[in-house]
Formats: sequence, structure tokens, C-alpha cells
Amino acid sequence: MLPKDRKRALVLSGGGGRGAYHVGALKFLQEHEWYPDIVVGTSIGAVNGAAIASGHDANSLWALWRRLETADVQKPHLNPLKGHYLLDTAPLRETLVRDGWIRFDRLNSEEAKVHLRITATEVDSGRLYVFGNSDDVFPSTMVQEELTIDHIISSCSIPLVYPATQLKNRIYWDGATVSNTPLSAAIDAGAEDIVVVLMTPWGDDDQAEVDRPRSLLQAASLALDWALLASFRSDLKMFHRVNEYVRLKSQNVRLRAIVSELQSRIGDDEAVNLYQDLNRDGIPDVFEEDLRILPDPVIFAPKEPIPADQIISYTPEGHKKMYNMGYEDAKRAWRAAGRVVEGD
Repeated sequence: MLPKDRKRALVLSGGGGRGAYHVGALKFLQEHEWYPDIVVGTSIGAVNGAAIASGHDANSLWALWRRLETADVQKPHLNPLKGHYLLDTAPLRETLVRDGWIRFDRLNSEEAKVHLRITATEVDSGRLYVFGNSDDVFPSTMVQEELTIDHIISSCSIPLVYPATQLKNRIYWDGATVSNTPLSAAIDAGAEDIVVVLMTPWGDDDQAEVDRPRSLLQAASLALDWALLASFRSDLKMFHRVNEYVRLKSQNVRLRAIVSELQSRIGDDEAVNLYQDLNRDGIPDVFEEDLRILPDPVIFAPKEPIPADQIISYTPEGHKKMYNMGYEDAKRAWRAAGRVVEGD
């Protein structure tokens, strides 16, 4: 059943063949009794998110990833100059349905396990579209409609690498083209406790340090990582600014509430009594019923850049490495956030 509460959100970034990283992180979360009410996914994050909404847990999703190979996802495009792309995603369409990754009948019903949001970029306008299987809590531009395989593939349509995907009368590319980690979609859906899973190194206030690239491939990989992080940095800065606005606004309204109460009472004795009441019971809260300060997201991210060539490479060995890395990075970030890690 769709969760009635919408407090916990899992945001899954894009990353192609590195997607088993998400599954390792999900395994850690489930071991610690943290289950999302909302999942927001971009690109391969949309695939994993749709699988979760269909009823998969970390174990069953990992079983699918373990046997996923490149031929199950893509095949060479016979005439790349004609189609303006290198690889055909027809195998991915078949795999997701044939092997039971996604059950659209469940995903689009009240039986869905989570409120799902997936993103894609409209080619003509460059606008990011968010598609969902339920309504949003806050006003947004999210498109609520029946989700199909075309929605999933559109979110995975890496420009030049894969073909663009048509949805109704619009053409879409990968959601990561504009926003690889759409934090705002989780907030619009009502999230309060947010976990973000990145596939690029991360550190607050630009403190993350990585080795300088020593080859053309490393330079390309690092440039891609920073480009994918740019939109998330902007989202997170806006998140902090909104929180600060709410905090200041709340303080201002509370102070005005005190003044109003004082003005409504006559005499110093009453003023003293009011002060004592407030000091004991807290200042009346007349603002945070509508707006609230959200805790910072917990961010899972690798310590080092993951080679860019793994975006279009799907091998059992690579998946195992990504799965283990996702699990260990989740444990490290969970502990750093001050949350309890079993065994500590």
C-alpha cells in the first residue's frame, strides 16, 4: 500500500552501470530499519526506484543486478550518424519487463510500496519534468499520471549515447542532463527525513578533495562528476536558505505573539505571569504548523571518483564492487550523521 506518512525519502542519482551502488546503500538502510516512503530517481535511479515501488527489497533487487550484463541493457546502433546516438536501449526495455524488475500494475496502484518520482529532461526546452504515481504535498509542477516503460527509459536516455524517448507529444533525454539528484522533488512530495545516494565524491563546503587526473579518461571522468554535482549543490544551497528563512520567520512571528499577548494584558503582574508561563511552557508556536525546518539530508557518496566508462558497462564483477562500495559508504555516512550503526 502507498505509505500514508511521507516522512522518509530516498533520492537516487543517475550513474548507469554503477547502479548497484544504490542497492548496497538500500541494503544498509533496510538492515537499520529505515524504509523510504518516497523514492526519487534519475536515470538508473529511476530504474531502481521503480523496482522498489514495484515491491522489490534490497535482496531481490540485488539478485536482478547480479545477473545484469551489458547485452541486457544496450546494443550497438547500426547507423549512429543517422540516429544521432551510439547505443540502442531496446534490450533494456525488454529486460525490465521480462525479468520482473518493474510491475507497472502495482506501481500505478494503491499497492505501490512508495510514492515514486522520476525525472526526465525535455529536449526542446531543457526543462526538467518530474513524473509521479501520486500527488505532491506542496504545490509543484510534478506531472501525476500512469507511469509506463517510456517514462523509465526517458529518464535513462543519455544524450548522444542513447536515443531520446518520446512521451505523448514531447521528446525527452536523461533527467541527469539538467538535475542528476533532484532534492526538491523529495521535498515537494512531503519528505522530512531525506537520504541522498550520490555516485560522485561529496563534501560540504567544498571540502572534498580528490587526486588530480593523470590521464584523459580520468580528466573526463572528473569533469563529468563535477558537472553532475552542480545542480545538487544548487539544490542543497536553496534547501539551507529556505530553512534559514523559516527559522528567522518563525522567530519573528513568535516575538510578535509575545508582544500581542503583553498588549492584551494589563499591569506588570500580568506581564510577569506571562513571562513565567512562556519560560515554562515555551513560546506559543503559531508559524511552524505550516512551515518547518527540515534536518539536513544524509548523503551517501564514494570517497573517490568512479571511472566514467562504468556508466555504460554492466558486468557481474563491476556490480559486486559497486554494491559493496554502496554498503560501506552508507555505513560511513550514517555514522558521521550521528545515527546508530549496528555493531558499534
